[in-house]
Amino acid sequence: MASDLLIHLTGLGALLLNALALLRTCERSLRVQSGLAGIVWALNNLLLGATAAAWLSLVSAGRTASSAATLNGGAAQRRIACIAFATLTVLVSVLTWHGWTSILLLAASAISTYAMFYLQGPRLRCAMLSVSGLWMYHAWSYESWEQIIANALTASAAVFGAWRSNRVDSARP
Repeated sequence: MASDLLIHLTGLGALLLNALALLRTCERSLRVQSGLAGIVWALNNLLLGATAAAWLSLVSAGRTASSAATLNGGAAQRRIACIAFATLTVLVSVLTWHGWTSILLLAASAISTYAMFYLQGPRLRCAMLSVSGLWMYHAWSYESWEQIIANALTASAAVFGAWRSNRVDSARP
């Protein structure tokens, strides 16, 4: 009973962090808050027994924090960090392989890696929409209603954030 409560609490906490991050118009705040959400998602996945997803969530948290640090850096710095995290993502995926569904998590992580280092504004949020769709199968397969709701709300927040970010960008002189 206590572990079920902890699973639900971590899922709801990560959901809240994710949704709020995607509503932000500040690129750095979006990345920092998404990184924190990744840590909570890792704990949630670990509690669910989804070790591959837990490890990929930790990689995601590190990647997202690194992308915030390199946001205003040079192209070479971003490229090196992106290649490092793409390599780490593939390595973690291979080491935690759990059948064909691992391909969905690998694809989501690969899209997210590229997006975090090279996209901003509405394009970043649209990429995160596709990432939510890929993670949805994982959520469904583990019967995690928090992750199912999180992916649906995150997708909605990504669409709204893209619209809002586009409005903010077009309002600037």
